Amino acid sequence: MTMNILRAMTLGVAAALAIGTTQAAYAAPAAEFPNPLPPEIIPKVEKLPAHYPTTWSWLNYAGDRLELRNVGSDTREVKGQLAAHDSAILLIADNRPEIYVADTVWSRGARGTRTDFITIYDKQTFEATGEIVLPGTKRALITAMEGLIAFTDEQRMALVFNFTPASSVTVVDLVKRKPLGEIEIPGCSLVYPSGARGFSTLCSSGTLLSIRLDANGAVAGRSESKAFNPLDTDPLFTQSATLSGVRYFPSLHGRLQPVDMKGDDVKVLPDWPLVPAADAAEHWRPSGWQLIASDEQKLLYIVMQVDAHEGTHKDPGNEVWVFNPATKVRVKRLRLVRRGQSIAVTHGADPQLLVQAGERLDVYDLQGMLLRSLDLPGLKSRMNIEPVR
Repeated sequence: MTMNILRAMTLGVAAALAIGTTQAAYAAPAAEFPNPLPPEIIPKVEKLPAHYPTTWSWLNYAGDRLELRNVGSDTREVKGQLAAHDSAILLIADNRPEIYVADTVWSRGARGTRTDFITIYDKQTFEATGEIVLPGTKRALITAMEGLIAFTDEQRMALVFNFTPASSVTVVDLVKRKPLGEIEIPGCSLVYPSGARGFSTLCSSGTLLSIRLDANGAVAGRSESKAFNPLDTDPLFTQSATLSGVRYFPSLHGRLQPVDMKGDDVKVLPDWPLVPAADAAEHWRPSGWQLIASDEQKLLYIVMQVDAHEGTHKDPGNEVWVFNPATKVRVKRLRLVRRGQSIAVTHGADPQLLVQAGERLDVYDLQGMLLRSLDLPGLKSRMNIEPVR
């Protein structure tokens, strides 16, 4: 037994010497590198510009991370990341150098004491500069989606949707960094800013409840529309896009429902069909997750699925249809290389269409040509996309 051990050790040493000799034989002479690179400084933190280029976009990996990425260039750099946990969602301030992320953690990972909070980050360094703890552990934990948090009152306040399953809204003063109070909205869901200082919410009665706030975040008035959302036959998606203060909601069967939210007097406008009669036989319907977007030319982009039927409304779509809401006419059809489920349109001089297609982000020009395709490593579910303005 001792001889076998000695023999094994001898063979191991011989093998190591052989490997070392081989590596030495292939080692480049030092003379080939007269100016070696300096040691890399770790960690190295660089400041982002105060105003991000419009070729960048925020990508929300729905509970994994928030990523700021250059989607408008073949360099495809990741400019920065923010940690995220359960149903994290962000707001980007226009009038302050701050980013707000609503998030939730448990003291023992997936159990223990729960804390809901808003972290305040510096826009240029991504350093956490503050935190607002949300009372009651009520924040809605659904996934990354529109309506979980919103600005109001010229971005002074944030509105956080709660669901326990009782529904309510927590009003937060972002300047003073403290909660102001809670507003119950029984039977209603999600928050959409409306008026100068307020919000509207979709209700299970098929109505829209609108609430006006005072300067302290308390209810100053409320009104409810007539029923317009036929939940049993053709309900509205909760995803929407806004043009000139009018918010547009697609329906599952292919209507577009505009709601004027510019003023305190919120108005439900007449709806209109998205699918022309010539295409009706192919059963085109809106589908996807973040399925509607708008651009600076006042056009709407909607993910559409052919041969759609009951239960396919969250499946990725085959095309993106472009509509002019002023004329209620489809002006363009963009065929997708890969079926997509979340879309957005970038801003600036050269706008581009961003389409999440599984674990890739496809970037198209607005004529439908695929310009580039970016990997989305680690994406496990649907994505929310928020282009830089």
